[in-house]
Amino acid sequence: MINSISKEKLPKNCGYILKTEQLNMLLTENNITTHTDLNYHYSKEPGCLLRAYYWFPNKNIPYYRIYIQSGSFLSADIKSARKAMSDIVLPEFIMWLNHILSLSENSTLFNVQPTFSAYFKNGEVNIKKDTE
Repeated sequence: MINSISKEKLPKNCGYILKTEQLNMLLTENNITTHTDLNYHYSKEPGCLLRAYYWFPNKNIPYYRIYIQSGSFLSADIKSARKAMSDIVLPEFIMWLNHILSLSENSTLFNVQPTFSAYFKNGEVNIKKDTE
């Protein structure tokens, strides 16, 4: 379940790729109840499909959370970017997130902040997972 959503207004020749309901359904289907913040952002250099960060509780925020950012694309690229998001990025993201959530808190893989990023440029998807 998504706990908060922020969305920047876009120029007329741009659009967002990720559908909020699409992400919400993915989290629900996978029984992920971790606090989730979704931030849609406009970029002058489109290409960011999805960036996600898994954060541990700290002295300011006492709960685990997932912070997700999804970027904007030019209208001409929206259809192919949405297909890449659905077919490649979201399945990889949910596998990464399930893996992160299955780890014990003292896992050495948490020596760095778990981060997932997916970019789409020139028809190609590039995914980076900092913790696997």
